[in-house]
Amino acid sequence: MLKVIEDEKLIAKYARLFAKNFKPFIDESIKVKLGHQGASFVAKVSWSKKLGIWIFSQATKDVRYWNVFGIGKPQTGSHLPITAEINFPWVGIDRKTGAAFARDAWNRIYAIHRGKIGGGKKGIGKSLFEENYRGSWAWMEDGDLLTQVAVIGALHSSRFALQIAQFVSKVEKLKSIASLSSQTLLNFSEVSFREELVGCPPALSGDEETCACDHDLIISHLAALLRRWKFKVGNDVNYELFLMHPGSDKISHIFAVSVGGHEQSLLSATAKLLLQQSAEAGHPSAILVMPEDKVNMYLQPMQRIHIEVLGYRLEGERIIFPDLGKIRFANQASHGAL
Repeated sequence: MLKVIEDEKLIAKYARLFAKNFKPFIDESIKVKLGHQGASFVAKVSWSKKLGIWIFSQATKDVRYWNVFGIGKPQTGSHLPITAEINFPWVGIDRKTGAAFARDAWNRIYAIHRGKIGGGKKGIGKSLFEENYRGSWAWMEDGDLLTQVAVIGALHSSRFALQIAQFVSKVEKLKSIASLSSQTLLNFSEVSFREELVGCPPALSGDEETCACDHDLIISHLAALLRRWKFKVGNDVNYELFLMHPGSDKISHIFAVSVGGHEQSLLSATAKLLLQQSAEAGHPSAILVMPEDKVNMYLQPMQRIHIEVLGYRLEGERIIFPDLGKIRFANQASHGAL
């Protein structure tokens, strides 16, 4: 379980580190008008082509650390609407402020979000976030309360900036579909991979295991690789990643990711695959994605229950699948070797 950080000096330290994490990714500063018409001001935002987002940070003494984000490269002098805010209180607990820093039992520090999002439009707010956001969720000691929060990044991770960029992208997509009904969201007419469906829904109990921050990055990167190789890639509320047979509406492969390789996580992902495989017409191939250093331990047991194992490793900000080309894909022949 996480615990919110209230100390003023620690919050200041982590707020500086939060902003510093983006510096290696920044390509240029662009002068714009930030905010909505009638309430905007001139600001220089930092643009990152790799992250696909712009960033603006400002500290207001004794109030908050303000961090705002948007999608796409801005034009000089343009009015920029804010997609997402990740703001930290100056000191203590401020539940009206969207974000906070929290630590786990091993003293690892995370940026969390309470789900307070704005946008000036009907249907955009905390309830939209809590009902639709999929990502990493945890229970947090929030002063005298127990609060469920979205864990958006591990502060000392080399992939922290990517984790934040993915959060911003998901918020943007949530806002864009705010006017659609939940029925529309659940019944897609076309198969595609949707960033906003990556990750876990909120847990029903404080005993639920927290999804690891890297989970969403791993599954999204794998989907991007498979799309690059011209596979028909999708996900929905039941499957975090699947492939389709060429020229067919049937699923050929399903994937589940175990981050960290802990036994409980592996067993949970394996059980999920077996249940989904048995329920899906055509008995699709099941692929368990796990840390590369755990593959040899589980390869033969998984093969006995007809689950293929795909290893990954993390090298700084890079996510690598060294044996992806060895996985047997039914539609591989039509697209060439991987």
